[in-house]
Amino acid sequence: MIELINVKKIYKDPNEIVVFENLNLKISENEIIAIIGPSGSGKTTLLNLIGIIDFPDEGEVLINSKSVKNLNENEISKLRNEFMGFIFQTSHLINELTILENVLIPSLIKNKFLNGKDLKRAEEILEYLSLYNKKNNLPFEISGGERKRVEIARAIMNNPKIIIADEPTANLDQRLKFSIMEIFSKIRKDFGTTIIFSTHDYEILKYADNVYKIENMNLKRI
Repeated sequence: MIELINVKKIYKDPNEIVVFENLNLKISENEIIAIIGPSGSGKTTLLNLIGIIDFPDEGEVLINSKSVKNLNENEISKLRNEFMGFIFQTSHLINELTILENVLIPSLIKNKFLNGKDLKRAEEILEYLSLYNKKNNLPFEISGGERKRVEIARAIMNNPKIIIADEPTANLDQRLKFSIMEIFSKIRKDFGTTIIFSTHDYEILKYADNVYKIENMNLKRI
């Protein structure tokens, strides 16, 4: 489904820093993958490469066996919006919008307008995640665990093939972090969605089919 082939990533800050060298990763359908590694090792960078938010300096990223190298900006945005859902490390909910309106954002970006079908799907997703009674609330009016579920709801709004989650259980207590991971497992089971997440928390690795550690500018399966 997604494949990184001989990827090299360099940052200049201001000196040249090689983040990845000859990195290879193959992500299959209906799979949960965990990415671990110390702070600054490149976990977020790797997720950005997988999510075609960032691009390699060398090597290729393939989606459904097709290279993204020659796609233009509009084609990349369309592919990203239709094929992927994102949960970022810091909340990207818009405080001026209701929970329902926040969940509808991916559809608005995709279609440039909203219709009754979009509204119905958003409400069904909120019901699925036990958030329907919060649909008219603003983000600051609900709990941290509920906000994380709203971010998940927004990520699955366009029925993506893959969810990319950066530290999805960070700053959550023991009960809530396992609750979030159970939701990911349910989404994979119910919709066949591939989920790839980064984490510092070894307790949630049991939810992953495969765990990769960033080590020496590469990935080691553990």
